[in-house]
Amino acid sequence: MRSVFKDYSPARVRRGFLWAHRWLGLVCGIVVVLMGLTGSFNVFYREIDAALNPALFIPADAEQSINLTEVVRIAAAADPAPIFAIVAPDKVWPVWVVMHTHEGPKDSFKNLWTTMIDPSNGKVLGQRDYTNAPAFMIYRLHYTLLLYEWGGKQLVGVVGFVLLGLALSGLYSWWPKQGRFWRSVSIRRGVSPLRFFVDLHNTAGFWALIVLLAISITGIGIVFPGMVRPVVGLLSKATPDPSPRIETPPPKGTPQLPPDEIMRIAQATKPTLSITVLNPPTETSNAWRVRFRPDDADPALRSRGAIWLDPWSGAVVQDRTSETMSAGDRYMTEQLWIHNGSTLGLFGRLLVLTAGFAPLALFISGGIMWFKKRSTKSRPTKVLRAGSSTT
Repeated sequence: MRSVFKDYSPARVRRGFLWAHRWLGLVCGIVVVLMGLTGSFNVFYREIDAALNPALFIPADAEQSINLTEVVRIAAAADPAPIFAIVAPDKVWPVWVVMHTHEGPKDSFKNLWTTMIDPSNGKVLGQRDYTNAPAFMIYRLHYTLLLYEWGGKQLVGVVGFVLLGLALSGLYSWWPKQGRFWRSVSIRRGVSPLRFFVDLHNTAGFWALIVLLAISITGIGIVFPGMVRPVVGLLSKATPDPSPRIETPPPKGTPQLPPDEIMRIAQATKPTLSITVLNPPTETSNAWRVRFRPDDADPALRSRGAIWLDPWSGAVVQDRTSETMSAGDRYMTEQLWIHNGSTLGLFGRLLVLTAGFAPLALFISGGIMWFKKRSTKSRPTKVLRAGSSTT
């Protein structure tokens, strides 16, 4: 019996976790680094996009003088393709951004084009292929590794599991002996190059640990909501995302309410919230979806719930905003904003931005540690013959 437990001694288990940590990092490290760097970019991708394309995002005047019906009419005249979403002006994009879906290859990422409209005068500031715009390309690289047609999104979810495994195995392997905590999470001076990289690896890993755990867990949930929802449901009710339909619509030809009336009703329904995005009715869901966020929320927090409105009567078909959702549903809705840090405002975004560079530091320091240790092991040992001189 003792020999059985001896095989699973703490030292042996620790070596097992260290082995798994090392080889997960070496085999998958490049992809994890790529996900970290692109994730850091995505924290401020709309700000970067606006800075790179100022002509598309600078209105002539701060006053908004055109309503949503006029926005839809102007966008449809500029691009007759179906409208997928209408992004309301905010601090980062202070113009109307209308997204159109163009036909593209089957089973590929949506072929989105955008029309930017000045809210002060209705002028079209520009149009572009949004799917292949530089800033959104990096967003897609993070979200699908640009392999959407070949299961890239699912592959990114698997990378989330890898990051989670690296974080937990690294934590177990690092766990210091009593009284050595601060020594194990700081970089010391006057040490050997190998010791420096060991300190760098441990310090970067420890201080980024909580954020990396949050990023990996929410990343998994974003890609595999059906897998995470039952787990969340053990603590609080978590229901699938709805796509409500008006099951008995009025007779064909019945006029729908104009878009600005839909927006007015939505705002009156949730007067304390700001409208961020409106999705017109589609074949899948023949109701308007209007997304909201708190007035004081960070601009990167694009939505904290939505309502669906009947396009003919304006009646609320479904309310899935924060005050009506369970804690489990709120978490499932909030995952993306925890993932990019915007749940905690600018401070949270800066945390995620910084943590995105941690995989690079860990990969480089871990690789150097591995290489130096292998070099030391493979170096031949000089054996002195008996009676030979050492001088």
